[in-house]
Amino acid sequence: MQDKDSATDPKTFLSGKHILIVEDEVSNYELLVAMLRKSGAEFSWAKTGREAIELCEKNNFDLILMDIKMPELSGYEAIDEIRAINQNVPVIAQTAYARMEDETRILNRGFNGYLSKPIDKNKLLKILEKTFTGED
Repeated sequence: MQDKDSATDPKTFLSGKHILIVEDEVSNYELLVAMLRKSGAEFSWAKTGREAIELCEKNNFDLILMDIKMPELSGYEAIDEIRAINQNVPVIAQTAYARMEDETRILNRGFNGYLSKPIDKNKLLKILEKTFTGED
């Protein structure tokens, strides 16, 4: 990483990746896509946990960005079923809940990391870079 306001070029670690964004709010989905638009990644969108599971049955995603609070199935419920389909896909939780016990619960449920809302672009890029390269 360079300084706190400029992350590594996401094209180096996201180009060609297929990312599933699980988000019931269209504005949050559009914001994530806008933040990652120049990365060279391909995006799919699931509006519910149930839809995310169905897409995971049909596609091999490189990463899932999953909202925790959604209609039908929460992110907690959806990850259990997604892990039964694919244990290796990195799943990053997005949540408005940012207390220490929430982070612990998220990581204990099988998520690979989490981002608190509102999403900060530099934090998003940092966690994605770490996920794909293993570097901080």
